[in-house]
Amino acid sequence: MNDDSKVNNNRRRFLGTMAVTLASVPLLSLVKSNNAQAANLPHLTDKDPTAAALHYNDNATKAPRVAKSGVPAKKQFCHNCQFIQAKSGEWRPCQIYPGKLVNQNGWCTSWSKA
Repeated sequence: MNDDSKVNNNRRRFLGTMAVTLASVPLLSLVKSNNAQAANLPHLTDKDPTAAALHYNDNATKAPRVAKSGVPAKKQFCHNCQFIQAKSGEWRPCQIYPGKLVNQNGWCTSWSKA
């Protein structure tokens, strides 16, 4: 391989790395803005039609839980459900209720082991 080929390969590698880096900058800002947007979402209540249909309660101990997926009812909460979309916070987004936040200690009939 001659010196020109090495230079061209290095240049291509550098330009490719720069392109990926520059493309990822807007994605990082989206992640930050999603977290900020989630903080502004309303809390889900049992008055919501979907929540009512799925027996959502923001206090799981008051919900009609039954054992599911080998998990006793008393250990089922939104914070350990597969549909929860955040790792922390008292109120978190959930795939079942788009545009609303569920209480980490809540429960609904859609609960599924994470």
